[in-house]
Amino acid sequence: MRDNITKLALDVGNGKIKFILGELSTEGLKLRVLDYLEVSSEGIKRSVVEDPDLLSASIAKGLKELEQRNGREFEVVSLGVSSDRITSKTDHGCIEFNEKEITAQDMYNLIELVKGNILKEDEIVIEQEAYNVRVNSSGILKNPIGQIGKSIQGDVHLITIKKDQLDPLIEVINNAGLEVEDIFLNASASAKSTLEYEDRQMGVALIDIGEGVTDIAIYKNDKIIYTKSLSIGGMHFVNDISYLLKIPKKEAKEILEKLRSKQYSNGVIKTENGEYNIDEIKEIIDARTGDLINFISKTIEESGFNGYLGKGLAFTGGAVSIDEIFSKVGSKMECAVRKVTPFPLRGLENVNPSMSTVIGILLTKLEAEFKKRNEIRDESLKDEVIAIEKEEEVFTELPINETAFRQEDYEEEYEEEVVTDGALNKIKKWISNFI
Repeated sequence: MRDNITKLALDVGNGKIKFILGELSTEGLKLRVLDYLEVSSEGIKRSVVEDPDLLSASIAKGLKELEQRNGREFEVVSLGVSSDRITSKTDHGCIEFNEKEITAQDMYNLIELVKGNILKEDEIVIEQEAYNVRVNSSGILKNPIGQIGKSIQGDVHLITIKKDQLDPLIEVINNAGLEVEDIFLNASASAKSTLEYEDRQMGVALIDIGEGVTDIAIYKNDKIIYTKSLSIGGMHFVNDISYLLKIPKKEAKEILEKLRSKQYSNGVIKTENGEYNIDEIKEIIDARTGDLINFISKTIEESGFNGYLGKGLAFTGGAVSIDEIFSKVGSKMECAVRKVTPFPLRGLENVNPSMSTVIGILLTKLEAEFKKRNEIRDESLKDEVIAIEKEEEVFTELPINETAFRQEDYEEEYEEEVVTDGALNKIKKWISNFI
């Protein structure tokens, strides 16, 4: 339908470029994927643009195919980003004023105060979150808006990226023919597509092991409280196998794919160019997996939430589908571990962990757009209600010999009032489940 929300999401990975096109119904109850496309990624390594022209050509190739398949052109896209130069920082802020009702503007001012204290000139904020918020000396409030007080204070968490890290990628996408309308954190997007509310509330570390980068996002009380990335992913296992066995990377990648899909027998993986002992391959994988284990353990310790992750560790990403990697990491962790896959979506088949990020980008953007539309509609209806109330205050005094209130007039006005009230109630209902 014309009023449905349609959005395009893009995940520029180190091995694959993923596009997903989705549509959300006007009332926010029906979501479907219109198209999904993967193309090879060239010109980027460890999430750093190395060859802008080559990467732009890769994106443009996928975009052209997507447009041909859907019979339409695309101008804007929502982008996910990941890098070991993404930082997670938190600081406390407090603002005071004459006693009044706390508003959304006060929350905005609190966040801006902290940003002014800790944000550097060469950094861009990807995500921001306020938590442990108090009014005066109250306990922690989930929603302080509407409370009466003389001060508001809380902790503000900022997730940032260096401008010189982000700008080259934005330029590449622009050169491919797309304008970036929103930027989201890959780790947060993956959490959006895989974790339940209970997971985020009780405490969980979402670990997305991609081709070139491993992202960690730690949640508690339904808020992201820490994130970190490391340039280790599936491609590093390929490089290790290639180097130690002295074979081309293409051959090493085929070995890893056969291991992933369990295409081996009698302890041997066969390719067109040779046979390889599976135990030797596992030893190579184990050596690199040790770096992952150390990174995960250190990050959880740095967050200060070690021992508070009631839902343990949730693993996703393309490399997680290799059992030898997941089993090794899981065996060394001191809490519960599990694999998570994106929620099923209408119109998308064969969903797997490698799709977590791009699906999450789409869901996040659709939800944000739906909320934005309803806020605009809410304000519009409020204005209409105010206008109606003002009109009702103005009345004409009728001559005594005329009937001012006929029964049929009263019934008609009453019915109109019910309709107005129903419309106002409808837009106050926030639909948070899009699946």
